Amino acid sequence: MRNPAVQTDWIPRNEYTTPLKGVMTYRNAGAIKAVGPYGEKYSVGRIEYQQFEDESYQYIITPFWNVIDGVSTKVFGGIPGIKMELRLEHYYRANYTPVFMTERTPSPQREDMWELMESVGLDYYDRLEWLIRTPLRSGNDNLIVERWRDTPLRVGYSHKKDSISINESFLNVDPLVFDDEKKLLEILQYGDTVVTANLQCLSPSSDGLTEILAKLLGIGVGIECAADGMTIQAADIPVLLPVLTAQRELYLKNRKEKQREGIALAKQQGMYKGRKKLAVDEIALRSAYDQVRMGRITVKEAMQELNISSRSTYYRRIRELRYRMEQQDC
Repeated sequence: MRNPAVQTDWIPRNEYTTPLKGVMTYRNAGAIKAVGPYGEKYSVGRIEYQQFEDESYQYIITPFWNVIDGVSTKVFGGIPGIKMELRLEHYYRANYTPVFMTERTPSPQREDMWELMESVGLDYYDRLEWLIRTPLRSGNDNLIVERWRDTPLRVGYSHKKDSISINESFLNVDPLVFDDEKKLLEILQYGDTVVTANLQCLSPSSDGLTEILAKLLGIGVGIECAADGMTIQAADIPVLLPVLTAQRELYLKNRKEKQREGIALAKQQGMYKGRKKLAVDEIALRSAYDQVRMGRITVKEAMQELNISSRSTYYRRIRELRYRMEQQDC
C-alpha cells in the first residue's frame, strides 16, 4: 500500500531542482501513460517543457498520484530518474534534461538526429515533440507519451445511439456526445469528465461495465451519473481501480479459457481452420514500405493506407515482403 500523502512544500536541494521563473517563449506538454498487458493505458503523469526568454529551460514532471496509487506495480514501476518515494506534487529539472527524456529521445550529438526529426515532420529540434509523434518506443519500460490537451473536457457517453441526447438538459457538456467506446477513449485524458444518465448507460452487461469503468479510471477520468446524482471523482480512483482491474482480469482470463476450450473442441471435430490471413495488396505494401524507409510517412500513416490496424501485423507483412524480395534477388 503506497503512502497517500503528497508533498507540496518540499524545499529544492540544488539549482537543478529549483523552479525557474521568467518570460516563457515556448512550451509543450505530453501525458505519460503506462501500457497494461491488454493494451489499456494508465495515465501516470504529465511532462511539460518550458523555454524562457533568456534561453534557459526546464522540464516539469507531475505524477498523477490518484491513478498511480491504484495501479499494480507490475504495470507501473515508476518514472525513470524520478524519486517516486518522495511523492512530490511536481518534479523540476532546470536547465537539465531528465533521465526520462535522455533515455528515449535522440540527443543533439547523435549523427542521425535530423533524420529522426524529419521522420516525424519536424524541421526543428524538440525532444518532447519528437517523443509525442514517434511510433518508436523505449525497450526499458512500458511507458509512452501522448499529446497533452490543456483544456479539460466534459463529454456525454452512452453505448446506445438513442439512449442519450445532446438536447437533454442534464448533460451540460461540450458539444461532444459519443456512442463509440473506442473513439471516446482516444480523446479522453486525465482530468476530463464523462457525463452519463447512469452507470447502465456505459455498458449493457456487468462485465462490459467493469471493463469500461476500469479503462476510464485508469485514464484518470471523473464520472457523473446525471439521473441519479452519483459521481466518481479522482479521490475515488485509488480505491476503485484495483478492484475493477482484478474483476476485469478475471473476466478476460475466463473468456480466454472458454475460447481455448471452443477451439480445442472445433479441432477435434475437424471444424477449426484458424484465423484467416489479412489480405494486403502487394504493390501498396511495397510503396508504403519504401515511403517509410525514406521518411516520407510514418509507420502509423502506412498502416492507415494499408488498412492494417495491428502494428504486429504490419511488421509481419514487412518481414514477409523482405523475404520475397531476397528470394527474387537470389
